[in-house]
Amino acid sequence: MKILITVDPEIPVPPIAYGGIERIVDQLIYAYSREGHEVTLVAHPQSSNTAAVRIISWDRLHSRGYDNVFFNAKKLYRVVREVQPDIIHSFSRLLYQYPVFFRTSIPVYQTYQRQISRKSTSLAASIAGNQLAFTCCGAHMIKEHPIADKCTPIHNFTNIDYFKPAEKARKHLFYLGRIEDLKGTREAIDVALATGKKLIIAGNIEEDHVHYFEKQVEPHLKNSLIEFVGPVNDSQKLEYLQQAEAFLFPIKWEEPFGIVMVEAMACGVPVIGFDRGAVPEVVVDGVTGFVVKDVDEMIRAVKQVEKIDRKAVRDYCVKNFSTRQIASQYLDLFNATLKAHAELQEQQ
Repeated sequence: MKILITVDPEIPVPPIAYGGIERIVDQLIYAYSREGHEVTLVAHPQSSNTAAVRIISWDRLHSRGYDNVFFNAKKLYRVVREVQPDIIHSFSRLLYQYPVFFRTSIPVYQTYQRQISRKSTSLAASIAGNQLAFTCCGAHMIKEHPIADKCTPIHNFTNIDYFKPAEKARKHLFYLGRIEDLKGTREAIDVALATGKKLIIAGNIEEDHVHYFEKQVEPHLKNSLIEFVGPVNDSQKLEYLQQAEAFLFPIKWEEPFGIVMVEAMACGVPVIGFDRGAVPEVVVDGVTGFVVKDVDEMIRAVKQVEKIDRKAVRDYCVKNFSTRQIASQYLDLFNATLKAHAELQEQQ
């Protein structure tokens, strides 16, 4: 199968620093290639994935703005005519695909890792018809959404060969995420103080949330139970996860996925998360952690976390959230779509 993957132009694949979507795409390309598929990537010019047969740069390196959209859509159409892919897997702006809809019959899968616009997706679906379908990283994202019948939930994945358990002392609870109210940093602190457990807080502080850090987090750093280590790289993250008694995920919004949950589970670490967003889709309550409603329930869950079989946590993650498993779900979807399109063309 010839697969054309598109990613927004701002960040290379793989990312040099931050770039969750770009990291996912990078690993998917390797997985598709291992299965014998030919992948062409349209992305930032500094992209360095070595499995793609070809990397093509966008003409404009910004997603927004009429001119940028126009020139990148034009570029994509030229690439499609040249490459002649069997299917397009888009992680980029949906608008880039419009010339493809108008001038080709190539199937397009638009994948969403963030909130899905009701207006733009409904419009594109009405224009493209059966040529366009969607995937998203959490089933909760399409509840009562107008494109629900055209969208297949496929979760994200982690590198289970990198994130894995280690025989290390379980020293602390671990929180990793942006330091802000919606991520529940203060709630994680409250849980640690109530249980008498050491809490390691890792994450970045964006300018808009400095006040939150100063009021809700910083005063507690005087307590020896609470330690803030700032942003961490993958090796630091792995070290903290492998030493964690539990990973706390007290989100207060409908987070699309939360890749750090499966990174923790790959290390055999139970996840205790609020019942929001993808948490109930990822965490099997009482098996791989606990799904809780509030701080009081999280406190009780921390006290029961030793009942969780850490090997079972790891095994569940390997079975459900490995790169190979998730890539196979995409490929099965693509194959079914191509078969349906071929049958439709035969009938015509």
